[in-house]
Amino acid sequence: MVSLIADAVLPIAWILGLGFAIKRFSNVDESFWRGLEWVSYWVLMPSLLIEVIVRAPDISVPWGPLIGSIYSTLGIITLFAILAWRIGLFGPSYASFTSVYQGIVRFNTFISLALAAGLRPDLLPHVAIAAAIIIVIINIACVSVMTAKHSGFDLAHVVRELLKNPLILACVIGGMGRSLEFADAFPISGLALIGQAALPMGVLCLGAGLQWQAVRAGLGLTSFSVVTQLFLKPLIFLGLALWMGLTDDWVLVGLLLTCVSTAASSYILARQLGGDAQLMAGIVAVQTVLSIVSVPVVLWFADSMNWIRLA
Repeated sequence: MVSLIADAVLPIAWILGLGFAIKRFSNVDESFWRGLEWVSYWVLMPSLLIEVIVRAPDISVPWGPLIGSIYSTLGIITLFAILAWRIGLFGPSYASFTSVYQGIVRFNTFISLALAAGLRPDLLPHVAIAAAIIIVIINIACVSVMTAKHSGFDLAHVVRELLKNPLILACVIGGMGRSLEFADAFPISGLALIGQAALPMGVLCLGAGLQWQAVRAGLGLTSFSVVTQLFLKPLIFLGLALWMGLTDDWVLVGLLLTCVSTAASSYILARQLGGDAQLMAGIVAVQTVLSIVSVPVVLWFADSMNWIRLA
């Protein structure tokens, strides 16, 4: 079982390292990485999500327990973060709080899907569907928190940000295509071909974007985000999922969305909406690297307790 987890995690670690090495030791211009990030985020990943959702076999989704366990986990983490903010654990800077908040509620879709593809390819559609139901609520929560201290809460601004999110749009388009029973031919076959590059390119860009110089910006807050995101959140989810009666396959699906590092796009949102972008960059970097160790530990623990089935 350990070798199965290693076979799924080590390729991701290798691609991360490759991206970091190319960025660090080559003469590739910065504009190349910005362009590759744009293509990965706006073209490749949406193509993969649309294709997986449209082509997914008929899946009996336990909507109540699945949504209840995942949303309750996010709610508990949010209340925990607000309480920590209120007692001054994050210091006086609200911008720092918003970056920590993104670091403990968001998840890296690229890594979750890459893990699913390596561990249980049959569950890839399940992970895509589960991701679709939480991407929207997470983005609403993050944008709302980040704009709450602005001069007047602007609901229209929140809606605009959500409508521009390519992952949300992809989930909506995929759901519409599935309901309309799109033929398993072009353009879906074209999206499938494009989507094959999504996971390796996304992880490669993530490795290239690691900003280690930013770690010094807030080591204490970064450590708080690591413990909460990589250990506390998956444990809360496991407890809720088992209590609500999720089957082992769906527990694994939810775990793959709650035990990975935060989304790399958190840095972009922090920069756009006035968060602490430097702290956010450090949180993304540290979580991404440490998750290479923490994710196998969490999965091994859950499998050893017979809560999930990896094979």
